[in-house]
Amino acid sequence: MKLTGAPPSPTAHAFVRWTLRHGRTLWIVAILLGIPATARTVNLYLHLRSEVEELLPRQAPSVQALDEMRARSPGLEFLGVVVQVQSAAELPEAERFLDDLAARVRAYPPEMVRDVRSSNAAEKDFVEKHAALYTDVADLKEIRRRIEARRDFEVSKEQGQLLDEDETPPSVDIADIERKYDGKVSNEKGGHLESATLLAAMLTVEAGGFSTGAEKDRVLLSRVKADIAALDPARYVPGMRVGYASDVAINVEEFDALQADLSIASVLVVLAVVAVIVLYYRWWKSVPVLLPPLLLATVYAFALASLPPLNVKELNSNTAFLGSIIVGNGINVGLILLARYREERARGASVDDALIAGVWGARLGTLAAAAAAGVSYASLVLTEFRGFRQFGCIGGIGMLASWGTAFVLVPPLLKWLDTGGPAALRAPRGGAWLLDVVQRFALPIVVVAGTLGVASGVEVSRFDSSFLENDFNKLRRADTWTNGEGYWGRKMDAILGHYLTPTVVLCDTEEEARKVDTLARESAEHGALQPMVARVVGADDVLPIEQGAKVAEAGRIRDALTPKIRSLVDPKKRDQIDRVLGADDLAPIHVGDLPHVFTTGLRERDGSIGRTVLIYPRPTDLLYKADTIHLFVRTLRAIGAEAAGPGARACRVAGSVPITSDILASIQRDAPIASLASFLGVVVVVLVVLRARMASLYVIVSLVLGVLWLLGATMGLGIKINFTNFIAFPITFGIGVDYAVNVMTRYVQDGKKDIRGAVIATGSAVALCSLTTIIGYSSLLLAKNRALFLFGLLAVLGEIACLTAAVVALPAWLVLRRRPSPDATPEGDPRAAA
Repeated sequence: MKLTGAPPSPTAHAFVRWTLRHGRTLWIVAILLGIPATARTVNLYLHLRSEVEELLPRQAPSVQALDEMRARSPGLEFLGVVVQVQSAAELPEAERFLDDLAARVRAYPPEMVRDVRSSNAAEKDFVEKHAALYTDVADLKEIRRRIEARRDFEVSKEQGQLLDEDETPPSVDIADIERKYDGKVSNEKGGHLESATLLAAMLTVEAGGFSTGAEKDRVLLSRVKADIAALDPARYVPGMRVGYASDVAINVEEFDALQADLSIASVLVVLAVVAVIVLYYRWWKSVPVLLPPLLLATVYAFALASLPPLNVKELNSNTAFLGSIIVGNGINVGLILLARYREERARGASVDDALIAGVWGARLGTLAAAAAAGVSYASLVLTEFRGFRQFGCIGGIGMLASWGTAFVLVPPLLKWLDTGGPAALRAPRGGAWLLDVVQRFALPIVVVAGTLGVASGVEVSRFDSSFLENDFNKLRRADTWTNGEGYWGRKMDAILGHYLTPTVVLCDTEEEARKVDTLARESAEHGALQPMVARVVGADDVLPIEQGAKVAEAGRIRDALTPKIRSLVDPKKRDQIDRVLGADDLAPIHVGDLPHVFTTGLRERDGSIGRTVLIYPRPTDLLYKADTIHLFVRTLRAIGAEAAGPGARACRVAGSVPITSDILASIQRDAPIASLASFLGVVVVVLVVLRARMASLYVIVSLVLGVLWLLGATMGLGIKINFTNFIAFPITFGIGVDYAVNVMTRYVQDGKKDIRGAVIATGSAVALCSLTTIIGYSSLLLAKNRALFLFGLLAVLGEIACLTAAVVALPAWLVLRRRPSPDATPEGDPRAAA
């Protein structure tokens, strides 16, 4: 279909008459379809999932490892309750409060809470009683050797057999050996989990099952908060602060922020879009003309995505905001259509004739724009990142559904609602000043636009990994570091000396696990894991090996430590030996004898231990940085492969850190693919739909210029690209081309004579389109989640850049291209017609 200044085609006449003749039927069908579509959409939002593994494909190594861990282990998820007082003298009362809270939490059902811990007393008593079993046989033999050497010395001295009467007695100091076993429990005093330096104390609650989502976690946290309120912390210590940390607190905090941001965004987007529509058209009926078809398109998009073969059954943190985004972007079709209709009505056309001219004039530009936007969303389907695949499916369907509902359902609405005369709709005047600026300053505008494009290109050529956001601390809720989990979590980590939740290495045999244990300890002490790992815990740390030999050796030490020798040994050194020997009735222990905290993460559902190894990270910011996250996971996976041996299944690494690593790797792999696919798809759509070679070229150049400006601004302002905001780039290709397509289409339809209609009528409508889209993205600027905020910021910058390129730079270039030379025929002369 060649773009010319010809009148509306017979097809346009027939289509509009068909929509008007069957308008009632079309709306009845649309509403009937909208009922189940709305139900499905609501169901998707009711199943909003915040689990980070929901963003990855099920075959991702970290997701498979997490599934295996859930199947094998009862759970490794914790809630930390941290209290802070104003002086060390208040700590005992704070600890009493935690003990009272612990007593209440222990009464929770086992499916909610597995264990509560506010002190190390029980495990310290157990270790002290069985200390010899937790000491290596070689060290026990060394202790016996030192005692026997002292015994032999005293016997020789008593019998007068010493060669030198001034000879120094052999030392029985075993402090060097005792230091090797420090840290068997996190508080060697065996008291509460507290820090006098931080003026803080804490308790830990082990949740009934592992989850990275918020549904079960919110129930647990809410119940704990209710018990804290019932206890009334002020009754214990006036002014005592209480906070929450670790997995449960993180999941609830981030999910609650997502829900709050989503609710606020949805309301603000609808209100703001309604306001700008009314202000622009100065006709209140424009709202019922535009919004019902758009809302139907939105629920259709979610409903269709929930059906086979896409089968989207729940939304995640990436797709939750799609409703607002589809409304902000999808309304562009209706805005352009209504603008063309309004223009014809202002010229005196009847409703039917204005509809025919509006549909005919808006069809190609809006189709190209909707198809390009759909393609840009659909490019995300090529990624392996499940969160973006769903985003692409729903967004792509939403753009095409918005185009279809606008052209099918808006004409009948206008016929029913526009009952006034042509004067009721005034001609647009918003773009007159812009037309004047473009025509008067065309050359400077083109020069400045080109210069900025070149400068942006130079800036983009400097792009490297330093422009990627590697610090995940900067992507959490902005207030988490002042009064949220970030603040309290750091206090908890400092009290414990390590993160509460470990990374788990899952092995198939006990032999593999022992190899992993050995290799991980070596790396933690002298290798790549040294700055990141606080301690490694395996089955042999909690259920000692060679227990029989150790019991026998402890007996020999007691035999060597006769009353005479005991009386001669310094009391402090005697106490050291007694601590190592433990109870007099020392006997081998079994899995069932161990305190629960010893086997958390190690004991499997069948009751066995020995096939898992726990890696406890240090309380450091290193594991919020991409490079060290990858190094940590890569090192553990390499250790798992080495322990399993050639040809065997490598040991798996499970936990939140491996999931984060896989998310980062997926984005780094998928981002270039999605961006390139989006750009090529948009180019193909523009070439196919417009079919005007030079017009298509101008549109594509305008888009590239806008994206270059966006990249230049991003790098110039120091905005780093992260796992959420990178999708602003492929999406900008599709949405940004919308404006250039419609401006260029109008220019060609007007016979390429001048840019008046393209700037004043279409340009102002395009600006309105961009404003509604900016409103949709700006809702994310209110998000407490910094990752979503930065996505909204980049998307808004992309809108501004592409809009400026389309309605300022492109028309200025067209003015220069059509500007006659001094001896040419004036443009207004009929002989100058194209």
